[in-house]
Amino acid sequence: MGRIVHLAMRVDDLDKATEFYTKIFGFKEVRVPGLRTTARYLTDGRVHIALNQARGAEDAGPAIDHFGIEVENVDRCTAEIGKYGGAVVSEPGKAVKYRDPGGIVVEAVPVGAKPGIDEK
Repeated sequence: MGRIVHLAMRVDDLDKATEFYTKIFGFKEVRVPGLRTTARYLTDGRVHIALNQARGAEDAGPAIDHFGIEVENVDRCTAEIGKYGGAVVSEPGKAVKYRDPGGIVVEAVPVGAKPGIDEK
């Protein structure tokens, strides 16, 4: 069976997007020798996020619907989100979703709320 190794997202500001995912969700930046300056890799230790700088008006704006990130404390993420350019976009009582500084929607998934993958 295949597995997801990275999720590529188009962003308008690499620095803002990097700060958002590292400060809110604890992702680590991955240094890749020879990587072009218009891309950046972040990781949770298993899956990488590839942030790709939008190249102009023809591809400006976010290029993904949303994705979920498992977190220990949804309330902490919600309290911190505004500090790093994000905003809560979900309705009260629904799954908590945020819009990152570039407009991509991220769902905060409480640990254990979604089934894991049995590794053999």
